[in-house]
Amino acid sequence: MNRWPNFLIVGTARAGTTSLHEFLGGHPDIYMPLQKEPCFFTFYNEQPSFKDSKHRYTTTVESYSELFDGHQEKIMGESSTPYLYFHQKSIEHIKQLVADYRKVKILIVLRDPAERAYSQYMHNRRDLLETATFETAIAEEKKRMAENWHFDFFYVDKGYYYEQVKSYLDNFDNVKIVFYDTLEKNPDKLLSEIYEFLDVPQQGQKEMVKRNQSGEMKVKWFKQIITTRKNPILNFFRKLMSRETKKKLRNWVKDKLLRYNLKKTEMNPETRKQLIELYKNDIIKLQSLVNKDLSDWMRI
Repeated sequence: MNRWPNFLIVGTARAGTTSLHEFLGGHPDIYMPLQKEPCFFTFYNEQPSFKDSKHRYTTTVESYSELFDGHQEKIMGESSTPYLYFHQKSIEHIKQLVADYRKVKILIVLRDPAERAYSQYMHNRRDLLETATFETAIAEEKKRMAENWHFDFFYVDKGYYYEQVKSYLDNFDNVKIVFYDTLEKNPDKLLSEIYEFLDVPQQGQKEMVKRNQSGEMKVKWFKQIITTRKNPILNFFRKLMSRETKKKLRNWVKDKLLRYNLKKTEMNPETRKQLIELYKNDIIKLQSLVNKDLSDWMRI
């Protein structure tokens, strides 16, 4: 590659990374490719295959370089949330491939791990991928891991952040850790901090669109019709569109669909209490590592 990315949003999943990816990509000095989640540094030179999963990943230098062809912006970045969860091999591949790897700017977005787990579960419910109750799913998680389910079904295991974050702090010189709560409550402040971190001019603020909202589908068949690849009418129009146009249209349709067709549900308080007990020691270590009070994550 002529130029490797110098900025990575590495996670965590279900913490607003899609919204950040799209918003930052609108800055004239920042390039974020159309494809989010190429997961190149996680699955470099692999052919990942998971049970009942059709995910596609960018696994060769040639295909990864195509994401950045023709771009010379000051900040060249991409977003792949598995980089945080699979921190060991992702960092190993970055060190192997990128000459000045320590200078790569790393952005980590963290979210209350219990809430993150439930949001991931509801995201899979939204996409009609998860049929079990949340309680059953987390009880069966180790069995699912042993059976090679896709990692998006590892609701609990993804939330042990301490080792994940420490690995990036140990291996990179420029790591910024931000929190989902700030993104939700004060996005302008957070974006200002990120622009400063990336050393690019502040932009006149515009509203950041929330992507990938989770929840229970009220009308399940409607989503199936919209997303199916077997719909001949949709396939005809897809062939006439550029990749960028297709993505913009897909996002517009998805936003409209989710706005009117999602039902929000809350986690059972007893289940949250169970998760907090699992995460408590990890949260205590993490708050010392990042020098931030995370007691809200341990509230029942």
